[in-house]
Amino acid sequence: MLTVAVFWKGKLDLSKSIIYYLVALAVANFLLILVVTVFRDIFFFYVNISLWWPQPSCGISNWIYFTCVYSLTWLTVAFTFDRYVIVCCSKLKLVYCTAKTTQRVIVGVFTGAFLMAMPTFWIYVPVPTVGLNGTSMDICSIRKDLSKIPILSVYDHFQTTVWIVIPLVSLMLTNGLTVWNIVITTRVRRGLKSAVTINSQEDPETARRKRSIMLLALITISFLAHWLPKMVIKVVERLTYPPVNRYNFYHPVNVVRMLANMLIVLSSFSNMCIYALTIERFRKELVRGAKAITSTFFKPPQPPRKTVKIFTT
Repeated sequence: MLTVAVFWKGKLDLSKSIIYYLVALAVANFLLILVVTVFRDIFFFYVNISLWWPQPSCGISNWIYFTCVYSLTWLTVAFTFDRYVIVCCSKLKLVYCTAKTTQRVIVGVFTGAFLMAMPTFWIYVPVPTVGLNGTSMDICSIRKDLSKIPILSVYDHFQTTVWIVIPLVSLMLTNGLTVWNIVITTRVRRGLKSAVTINSQEDPETARRKRSIMLLALITISFLAHWLPKMVIKVVERLTYPPVNRYNFYHPVNVVRMLANMLIVLSSFSNMCIYALTIERFRKELVRGAKAITSTFFKPPQPPRKTVKIFTT
């Protein structure tokens, strides 16, 4: 929420296209944290309504969860593609890199993610399990008869490709091309400038391109660090024979899968750290907002006003 406020109301000297993408990413991050903590954990395990409405609450929470996950993944890809177009495609950027196009892309990503995640409503159901202390409880997990339902079984295999493999390949490809183009053009600018002038001051355009490379590199590294373990454990689950029992929640593979899910949720916080590290104006707006909040709640004591007596004769 703080990130949304800073990007939406702060004076960051960024284009509307970048603002829209970063705000959309922050909203998806916030919804992901809200769904995981409230609907998938607190609501399902501790609210009494889940006792007499367990299956719909499990399905709906996972539907919203995967909507947020798909949105985060493809918004990151769309944002990097937008940067690739504006750096490498001089003609296409006049049509594509506009505020209206960005809004349409963001709405399309959220709508597509919502529809793509719809089958998870029927895939995830409460599964009875027994804890270490012998108590029985329901865990919201994949249904045991999934292999007997062809449509849902095919979707379960297909979503790994849509969710992780294609976005990772697209992200690496577009960011690689963008960084390569920036490096080449920066070398050309330095050669032309050194041939014209011997001024030792840094070129503002070169400095801007360096910041772009840093931002893209950090976003890519963060995405890989948080999402690559999920892809690896998915591949391990597919290739392990005999298949891993998904309902044995103390199996090492299942433990690693849950840790990978935690990394995905952690990415919601790390993105804000990336913005604070790479965007100087973002840090200034955070400090300005913090000072405004503290000055509102902790006003310094005002000195008493001196009364001036006027004597008349």
